[in-house]
Amino acid sequence: MFFFKGKCIFAAVKIIEIVMKKTLIAVGFFCGLMVMLAGCKTKIDTQALNTLTSLSQITPADIKTRPMSLADSVTIGGITGTIKIETDFPESGNFFVVNNVREWMSEQMGGTYEGSLENGAKMLEHYKSSVLNDFQQNVIPDMPRIKGMSCYKDIKLTKMYETDRYVTYLYTQEGYAGGAHGWYLMQGQTFRKSDGRRIDYDIFRAELMDELADLVKDNIFTQYFESNTEDMENLLTMENNDFFPLPQSAPIFREDGVEFVYQQYEIACYAAGMPACVISYDLLEPFLTQAGKWLVNVGHVAEN
Repeated sequence: MFFFKGKCIFAAVKIIEIVMKKTLIAVGFFCGLMVMLAGCKTKIDTQALNTLTSLSQITPADIKTRPMSLADSVTIGGITGTIKIETDFPESGNFFVVNNVREWMSEQMGGTYEGSLENGAKMLEHYKSSVLNDFQQNVIPDMPRIKGMSCYKDIKLTKMYETDRYVTYLYTQEGYAGGAHGWYLMQGQTFRKSDGRRIDYDIFRAELMDELADLVKDNIFTQYFESNTEDMENLLTMENNDFFPLPQSAPIFREDGVEFVYQQYEIACYAAGMPACVISYDLLEPFLTQAGKWLVNVGHVAEN
């Protein structure tokens, strides 16, 4: 009986030893795996960092576009509503840039298109149908029944300017839907060609934004109103003329400088139109971040 118990104890000890050895092996394997993964992670992170660092040195090919347009109309009770859309639809180039431009186009027209961004014809058809439906459901029923009365909306999305570092698109929309007058708006968007980044006011130094606004104000008065007198300030609709805001829409990067555009009613009455000015890159250099200087190729940063 004692012999049998001894055998059982011996067997149990052996089993424990085997389990412990396998556990140690498993633990060792796990630790080794973690070390290997950590090494791989470090390598991957380093590669990713190097890739991101070198993005600013990339010179992507030009964005190839294809003209696309469509027009349609609907007539209800003698009133006709017309929609026309014209685009420079991006066909090829840096994937991130092309995709972001297409996405921006869709957002400018309403942001409701759910299909493939590659299918420009389908995108335009979607927004054409959306505008016609709005004419039918909302606009035309509310318009006065006057002979010859009509409404319309014209949309243009065009490639305005391109360098080896960025491409700028321009969105304009004009139309009439009854009332005393129609409307017109213009917005631009610049995309960095290395990675598709949308360029906005964040490439200007945050601590100098008030000074930038003052610079824009001075140029608005001299370029657009062609005066810097108190009479021009009376055209502004702001309660406090001492505070002059930057435009709500993104700055437009073009060949001769950055264009700052205020939409109708944004800072002035309708009769004043859309105040705008263009400030040269040389004058804007002190206000730009390093990313901004590289983008427009000014200063020593552009040479690195």
